[in-house]
Amino acid sequence: MENKFKKKFLRSRQLRKEKKNIENKDITGEEVIFIFEKVLEGWKTITIYNTIIQTNPNSKVNKKRTEQVATGNCKVYPSELPIERYNHYVELRKKVYELTNQNTIK
Repeated sequence: MENKFKKKFLRSRQLRKEKKNIENKDITGEEVIFIFEKVLEGWKTITIYNTIIQTNPNSKVNKKRTEQVATGNCKVYPSELPIERYNHYVELRKKVYELTNQNTIK
């Protein structure tokens, strides 16, 4: 019986933490996907940043965050996106990591 309560407690703690992290993020899951797609197309990060700001002036993203995400360093939770888009994000992230690792090895 205790194990059941412990699992429930841990799950609720995880959900609270996830919700807090999502609320405090300065970038949306769709913006992360957009950045990943453009990095794989070979765009420079400043061009990606300018495009995001021009298409959505209310975006909270900044240049430094765009550069971080361009390396694949951004966590998107499954609750932020529909399942198809989340799976797309996971595949893009793998490709961005591979691209980043190839560039650092050279």
